[in-house]
Amino acid sequence: MQRLECVKVTRRAAMRALALATAGAALAACAPQTPSPAQVEPTKAEVKATEAATAAPAPAGGVVKLRYYVNADPTRNKWAQDVLIPDYKQAKPDVEVELIIVPWDEFDPKLTSMFAAGDLPEIWGNWGSTGYAEYALRGMCIYQQEYIDRDRDALQLDDFPKTALEGVTVQGKLVGLPIYNLGTYVYYNRDVFQNEGVAFPPSDWEDTSWTWDTLLEVATKLTKNYDDPATGQYGITTSLAFEDICWLFGADLWAPDVTKTSIAKTINFDKPDVIDAFQKVYDLVCKHKVAPDAAISSALSAAGDPFQAGKVGMILSAGWTFWGLKDAGGDFNWSVAALPHGPKGPAKASLYADPMLISAQTKLKDEAWGLVSFINAVENLRKFVVATWSEPSRLSLLPDFANLWPEDIRPDMMKALEGSWKYGEVTPWNRIAGYSQFYDTINNELSPAAGCDKTVAEVAPIIKQKVEEILAGLSF
Repeated sequence: MQRLECVKVTRRAAMRALALATAGAALAACAPQTPSPAQVEPTKAEVKATEAATAAPAPAGGVVKLRYYVNADPTRNKWAQDVLIPDYKQAKPDVEVELIIVPWDEFDPKLTSMFAAGDLPEIWGNWGSTGYAEYALRGMCIYQQEYIDRDRDALQLDDFPKTALEGVTVQGKLVGLPIYNLGTYVYYNRDVFQNEGVAFPPSDWEDTSWTWDTLLEVATKLTKNYDDPATGQYGITTSLAFEDICWLFGADLWAPDVTKTSIAKTINFDKPDVIDAFQKVYDLVCKHKVAPDAAISSALSAAGDPFQAGKVGMILSAGWTFWGLKDAGGDFNWSVAALPHGPKGPAKASLYADPMLISAQTKLKDEAWGLVSFINAVENLRKFVVATWSEPSRLSLLPDFANLWPEDIRPDMMKALEGSWKYGEVTPWNRIAGYSQFYDTINNELSPAAGCDKTVAEVAPIIKQKVEEILAGLSF
């Protein structure tokens, strides 16, 4: 996948593109800086427009047009244009699928305008700054539970990991089925490890020898000439969500019931284990000097991909890192390992399992479900995995994903992926309504600690106060 510009990235893509910004300070430059217009509640006039539109009859006879709304992701859109749409046209000659492509920064504003006008596209993905839980609670998309229950046997639901299905369930009902299931891993450059005489990290999530302290020890051995990007080598970089950081150490940023209700009222930035988790990650830069700071990261990135260039030994990141690695040359010697074992057992990995959503406004819900269920069929998801190099959402397709990669890394990859799915949980990012409205607040207030100017304990009370003020003002 191409390198993404800051203005076009989601919270996840910002972390993927800025994997070198371990301390997190650089994320502030690329994360959405203002609340998404998609969060604005519709006015009474907008509600009336929606009601009028939904009262209109569906077209009778002739060709049915389904609008499929996406952001400007070239790999995924090429799959849609070259694979999905022709295949569906062959299966359903009387259905036309129109691909509506918009820049990322226009995705939610345009969708909100269409919602206000009662003219939402029939289908869209979770590819803006707003999460699917919020789309559901705002009444923009339907719950697909009834369709899924009706077609349960044909859909082969047992092939989806239970954790992934739980992740796309909002207040007890499925909003869709995940089209991919990205885990979180340690990616490592095998040449760097071999050159320093360091053993590779394990892909077994139950290996109790692979702990945070061991990871730190390894990162220290891989680091040299820290202050000189031209000659330096760095043990690790991270691109982690806030929840990822906590879960590495058995902490939780949110109350236990928040992913069940999709409504948050408090944030646990007053908890010692949360504060300690963030400080441990930031200390990779601030104390231990095994991860590049923001200035070094910038210098390294200007010279190309530091991981592939052998400037970085490990990347602690989610499954979108695979999208960048697919374009690496065949000589690049890398593999993937488990997250370090946590204090309470195998680390909980963040999973990213995005569904295809169906408009609550369209009269073509049955037709839209026809396309969504077609996408989620085993053979069609196999084509999606191969075309986009995305971790599959179905267990049966894991070998198809692994077979895209060099043969010598497939065993470790399979073990790492299976462990991530076994011990993972779908991130609260898309499961808490209104997340985009307080994401920037957390990120901005953490910047002094990420930049080593303050401790996490110093900024934590401010984060808690400001986020809870925002949460108190949200209504869903």
